[in-house]
Amino acid sequence: MIKMHSGRALATAVLPLLLVPLAACSQGGAGASHLPDTSHSQSGALGHRRNASTQLKHIIVIIQENRSMDDLFNGFCIATSNCANTVTTDPVTGTPLRPVSLAAPYSPDHSHPGFVTAYDNGKMDGFHNVISACNGNNGQHVFCHMNVFAYVPHSETTTYFKLATVDGELSDMTFQADSGPSLPSHLYAIAGQSGGYDADHWALVDGSGVCGTTFNAHQIDMTTPYPGTIGNPQPPCKDFQTIFDELVNAGHTWRYYSNDALHSFYSVTQNIQHLYGSPNFIVPPQQFITDVGNGNLADVTFIMPEGGESDHPGWVNHPSYGPNWVASLVNAIGQSKYNYWNNSAIVVWWDDWGGWFDHVTPPRPVGEPSWMGNPDPYEYGFRVPLIVASPYAKVGSIDHETRSFVSTLRLIEETFGLPQLGTLDQYEPDGLDTMFNFSQNPLPYTPL
Repeated sequence: MIKMHSGRALATAVLPLLLVPLAACSQGGAGASHLPDTSHSQSGALGHRRNASTQLKHIIVIIQENRSMDDLFNGFCIATSNCANTVTTDPVTGTPLRPVSLAAPYSPDHSHPGFVTAYDNGKMDGFHNVISACNGNNGQHVFCHMNVFAYVPHSETTTYFKLATVDGELSDMTFQADSGPSLPSHLYAIAGQSGGYDADHWALVDGSGVCGTTFNAHQIDMTTPYPGTIGNPQPPCKDFQTIFDELVNAGHTWRYYSNDALHSFYSVTQNIQHLYGSPNFIVPPQQFITDVGNGNLADVTFIMPEGGESDHPGWVNHPSYGPNWVASLVNAIGQSKYNYWNNSAIVVWWDDWGGWFDHVTPPRPVGEPSWMGNPDPYEYGFRVPLIVASPYAKVGSIDHETRSFVSTLRLIEETFGLPQLGTLDQYEPDGLDTMFNFSQNPLPYTPL
């Protein structure tokens, strides 16, 4: 049985709450002959934003880790009346959100079961009940109810706030595409799925390792109702079409930079059988700055952080590491002697909510044909921040369009005239269209 897709609109009904601001290349990889069976894919419309294909020549996607919208951009305002959709208190108890550093030495539970508990069938009142693994005596992990009602102090987010203010625009209604942790999110980032869209109804939901390893990843049963049931562990290796295959088929270049060749959530090209070992997988990510300096920027680039620069709770030794790393990548483009800034779009987003509280109920994609009697049980997760930086970004505003981060794939498809993959990319409302103004004079770059 093959799961076919047809266009759908997003359900935009969310739970509105009062905002109270806190404070003002070489081309390698797979060719068509190496692709898996993609008979489930459809070539959808390329979108209405066709002039992007003449004004954008490069798209750079930077993926950070584990922050919800309420946690990282709480109180973000362009002006007094133009603020992101965030809250300052726990809606259930009225307890104020507390400041917690990016470098706090613990990580809340952000597993799929943790999502199910926090989501609580749409009531959004289960964050208090999520069990996390906390550091106990002598470094031993103990179970605890972690206080996830937190926000990152504004003194630590200055760089991100500036990026979203002077060189780009923040989206405050972008949702994690899936409701699991990092592994499936990074697969959705390049393919709009983590498996299960064909006769095999199991999709990856967590795990580590790459093709050829013996590590197991849990999977989600696509035949079960949202938010899905886990089972059937298997080695973390799938094979389905990605945006990189579409690019190669159309004669475009791509690179995926990651310093992690072994653990799948930072190197998911290594989890796709036909991309495993591709020369387009570049280690380390610092090579990106060298490539930009040498005029060797690919048409499409994905960049993964190292753990200490990822904003991942519990992995960060200093709160400046993640923001400074992102700034170095954006500055490399913005200050390039090859004028890459003038024809590039940089998209920065955080791959999952990290276990932190967020007050907006995830919408369900609508219009998708049922799979074994149920709509896709894995889409969407909680909100995550997304920033577009570009000379054509709508600087000076906040974007409120409801979407998932898979809209980034739509942006790539529309820019380079590619067919749609026919997965979640087909159901996104746009390719981040509302975050661009291609009629404006290109904005100069302001260094971070």
